[in-house]
Amino acid sequence: MESNPLDSLETWQCVGDTFDKFQDVICNFFKWNCAHDGAAPDFQWQMNLGVLKSQDDNHQPHILMARLISTSGFVQIQADSASDLVIIMPVKGYLMLKRGGDSQKVMPGKAMIYQPLGETHISHVADGQTGEAYIIKLGFTWVQRFLFDIVQLPVERDLHLGPVIDLSSPQAKVLSRLIATLCSDAFTFQSRDLSRTLQHRLAETFGHLLLESIPHRYSERMKTGKADPVPNYLRVARDYMHREARSNPSMNAVARAANISVRTLETSFRTHMDVTPHTYLRTVRLKMTREALSDGRDQRSIADVAAAHGFPHAGRFAQYYADLFGETPSQTRRKGPSA
Repeated sequence: MESNPLDSLETWQCVGDTFDKFQDVICNFFKWNCAHDGAAPDFQWQMNLGVLKSQDDNHQPHILMARLISTSGFVQIQADSASDLVIIMPVKGYLMLKRGGDSQKVMPGKAMIYQPLGETHISHVADGQTGEAYIIKLGFTWVQRFLFDIVQLPVERDLHLGPVIDLSSPQAKVLSRLIATLCSDAFTFQSRDLSRTLQHRLAETFGHLLLESIPHRYSERMKTGKADPVPNYLRVARDYMHREARSNPSMNAVARAANISVRTLETSFRTHMDVTPHTYLRTVRLKMTREALSDGRDQRSIADVAAAHGFPHAGRFAQYYADLFGETPSQTRRKGPSA
């Protein structure tokens, strides 16, 4: 490799015959701290890496895809807290996950999915043979926005994932085959030649299949959102919130518009939408603020735009905004319509 892969984020084939080089190139790229299995005399490795990017002007990656082969095992340690989703599917050998005092073995036919929110140790065990694994890393900011579009709720940082996926169910088998395809040599080498639109759609397809195949914090919401009928008075309340969002109406006003009590309003939102009406209204106002900040014709200051949508306190607004969209209001403004 001529330079650090992060400089270009395209597609590479990385090969080495020492653990030191593996540490410098691969472990630094994935922000791992790695330790070698001292019993093995040598360490030959190969990683083929591909990327699916977004359509925005910055072309930020949605998904990193990799196939890693090594002649002996190693320990992958992630001590720094991060929110990105990581999937590792062993093909040859197995994995040992150690986190919070618990230990789990992940054999071929299963996969590991986690967010390194706390210190995480993963042993890649070659078990007397060449070790091989597929690795996929999804950017949390993109997953957060993607989930928000589906559930229409603020998405928390901890998604309560796995950490082990049984790939024997029919839906999970489709997921495992898609992981194998995305991480295959043929696909990783071709991924940068795909149009940005196709890369974006492939990332969305994988994200949707993943989120419907595994349990997580919003699994039930994804299911009930499709099947559970919403009472008409709740639709009236939501419509009123959207119409009057900029004025930040009180819950008393919303309840009167729907001809129900505030208690019924609170109960209905929690039952049918798994959120309080206050949080729902704030999310609506944040989305409207984001649309205004993305409009290059709107020359108002960020503080004025926020205030016009019912956010008079700049610091509190910035925190709500970052929690929901994974970026600051000024970053949204710089992106313009691509946001």
